[in-house]
Amino acid sequence: MRWRLLVIVCITLAAGPSACRRQQAKSIASADPPPVAATVIAVAAEPYSITVPVTGTLVSRVRVDVKAEVIGHIARFDKEEGDHVAAGEAVVWVDDENFRLALRQSETAVESAEAALERARVIESHSRAELERAENLVKSGGITDKDLKAAQLACRDATAQVAVAQAQVEQMRAAVAVAQKRIRDTVIYAPVAGEIQRKVLNKGSYVEAPTHIFTIVDNRRLELESPVASADLASIRPGQRVTFQVNSYPGAKFEGRVIDVNPAVEEQTRSAKVRIQVENAGEKLKTGMFAEGEILTGITAGAIVVPASAVYRDDRSAKSAYVFTLTDGKATRCTVRIGHERDSRLEIIDGLHPGEQLITEQNIEIAEGVRVEPRR
Repeated sequence: MRWRLLVIVCITLAAGPSACRRQQAKSIASADPPPVAATVIAVAAEPYSITVPVTGTLVSRVRVDVKAEVIGHIARFDKEEGDHVAAGEAVVWVDDENFRLALRQSETAVESAEAALERARVIESHSRAELERAENLVKSGGITDKDLKAAQLACRDATAQVAVAQAQVEQMRAAVAVAQKRIRDTVIYAPVAGEIQRKVLNKGSYVEAPTHIFTIVDNRRLELESPVASADLASIRPGQRVTFQVNSYPGAKFEGRVIDVNPAVEEQTRSAKVRIQVENAGEKLKTGMFAEGEILTGITAGAIVVPASAVYRDDRSAKSAYVFTLTDGKATRCTVRIGHERDSRLEIIDGLHPGEQLITEQNIEIAEGVRVEPRR
């Protein structure tokens, strides 16, 4: 008996701890898993700006390549790239010695032609007098008819010589005007106000028409040219406000207005060029800067806008997606439809309503019916 009692006690002691562990595991299995912590916000209606993205390069509405009109060497060119020039300001001087010599030669030719004209007029006057004398003599029989015709011919010839001499004077005077213009052309003026963007030649360089000497741009009158997809063109109108940024001034916002939209869509890119007039107060912006921005095409007064992190979608172009809302402490999956997207925020046009509690972060543990505890 004692032996049997000892065996029973040993078996009981050995089985006791194992049974306790099975009972504890059963209790844990039957308990609910702990809630998932997540950030939750209340859905609310708010104004939402509808925009079309634009990217492009700033270009000057005024860009002029200034070229030489005469032959010679540059005697003076004091301006440097970046220097400001006023409209009509003298910028480059070409050596004018040869042109001044040519002018003097033309002026001398005018003097010679004028002297020849005067001589022709004297001869014409003498011929007229001789003709009058011959006409009087022929009436009295003092000369023959043949002599009269000779006097008439001489008078006509003298008149023609005066006309030739007069034409030669005008020709020489025109040559003087050409020589004077060439002298004026040796001084090259800025045709517009702006800045020297590029200085092609320097003092001493040889030029001839039409050698490119320098380029002027006016950074006060800039435009942004951007290709826009044909799908977005219907909402763009002249006068719409544009905001953009450039890498040279991080965080700074610049503004402009839509000027026009190119009437043709390029077949290869399916886009059209949009021209935007840029406001450049302080002339911070420069020709050639790369700009990124957006055209404000409209504002929705009561839009549902949520963080992009709250939306589950297959790809960024998908308009159908889903979110999780918090209902009675549990996650509820809701199908939504996406409208516009801007700055990592999505406009939801269907599937959400103001007042709903939206789970704004994605987590593989969040699913339909899972308990969620708002993160604090």
